[in-house]
Amino acid sequence: MHRGTLCDREPKPDGRPSGPQVVAAATPSGKGTWTADTGINGTFNHYGNPPFGPAAYICGVGYNLAYAGGAPLVSVNVAALFPDSFAAHVTPETVDRAIGWQQPAVAGLSSPAIHDGAWLSRLGGAVGAICRSGRTDLDALRGTLLKVSWETVEGSYEQEFQIDEIKAEMTACGAEDGRIRIVWADPRSC
Repeated sequence: MHRGTLCDREPKPDGRPSGPQVVAAATPSGKGTWTADTGINGTFNHYGNPPFGPAAYICGVGYNLAYAGGAPLVSVNVAALFPDSFAAHVTPETVDRAIGWQQPAVAGLSSPAIHDGAWLSRLGGAVGAICRSGRTDLDALRGTLLKVSWETVEGSYEQEFQIDEIKAEMTACGAEDGRIRIVWADPRSC
């Protein structure tokens, strides 16, 4: 089946229209690009803190990603690489979350039966560990790399972003379609 739009052809030499023709619509192609809204944040206000567990300050990075200009997405993977010095700021039981490439809880989304290319083109998430000293540990997260790896019908690609900005607020909001969106302001805006 040919995709396109109908257009009128130029008239024949005798002045009569030659009838409609199909003109191919542009199909997105190429690797495309990602834009990222990122930040560093930490909080005591999270699930698991008292009364459900001991007080813990979670610190890490959050992101909202948007894909445009390329062939349809087949799969997307997001990972963060914290600076080496960050491991010295986390608790011993979470040091494994501060070393090497770390993926958010919902990572490696590659099921086209569940998530189509449009769904995959807008993703948010957060990743981090429990910090020992609270807000003073946030500076150790400056320079974190966020890597997006994606596959389209044409090939596989990667793009990296460096995260340096500490943000005052961060809330991970769950959407009805299963995506996460990070809100950098009042959590009531979820």
